[in-house]
Amino acid sequence: MQKKVDNKTSLEWIELGNRYFKLGHFQKAIESYEKVIKIDPNNSVVWSNMGVAYENLKNYEKEIECCKMAIRLDPQDNWAWYNLGVAYGKLGKYQKGIESYEQAVNIDPRDTTTFFNMGLMYTKIGNYIKAIESWEKALEINPKDIKILFNMALAYTKLAKDKKAIEIYEKIIDIDPENIIARNKIGISYLNLENIKNAIENFKIVLKIDQKNHMALDYLKRIKQNYKSGNIDI
Repeated sequence: MQKKVDNKTSLEWIELGNRYFKLGHFQKAIESYEKVIKIDPNNSVVWSNMGVAYENLKNYEKEIECCKMAIRLDPQDNWAWYNLGVAYGKLGKYQKGIESYEQAVNIDPRDTTTFFNMGLMYTKIGNYIKAIESWEKALEINPKDIKILFNMALAYTKLAKDKKAIEIYEKIIDIDPENIIARNKIGISYLNLENIKNAIENFKIVLKIDQKNHMALDYLKRIKQNYKSGNIDI
C-alpha cells in the first residue's frame, strides 16, 4: 500500500504542486512539495522544483538549500546546478555562481542558456575575456542568437576592441538587416575609432529605416557640432 500524507500519495502531491506552480501560487506549490518530501525525501526532482518555487518568491537562500539537496541526491542534475548558479548570482556570489554553471555545462555541454548566463556573471566580476569565451561556446551551438551576439559585442567595447565589436554587430545585421540598435552601435564604434565617415554612413542607414530615430539624429548632431566635416556630407 502506498504511503500517504493527508490522504494523498506522493504522486498526487507532486501533481498538485505542479499545478500550483503553473498558476504562480508558489507558496502553495512549496507546501505541496514538502508533503512529497515527507513521503519520499530522496526525490531529487521535487527538491529541485521546490528550489525554483523559492526563487520565484525571491528566497534565494532557501533555493540554494533545495538545489544542494537535489544535487546531493543526483549529482548529474544539471537543472539543479543551473538553478544553484542563478541563486548565487541573485545574492551577488558571482564566483560561486560561475562554478555552479560550470558544473551544469559539464553535464550538458549544449546548454546555451547556462553558457549565456555564465558569460553575464563573468561581466559582473569584470572578466570580459572569460565572458566572451562563454558566449563563443554558446554560439558554436546557436550561431544566430542575437542576444548573445549583442552581449559579446558590448564586451569587446568594454575591452576597447571596437573593430571586433563592429564585426559582431555586422553579424547581427546579416541576421536582421533592419536591426536599428546594432546599426547605431556600429556607428558609435566607428566614432570610438575616429572613423567619422563610416559612423555617419551607419547613422544615415538607421534614418532610412526610422527617420525619427533619436539616437542616430543625436549622434549626427554631435558630429556636426564637434567635427570639422570638410567634405563630409552630414
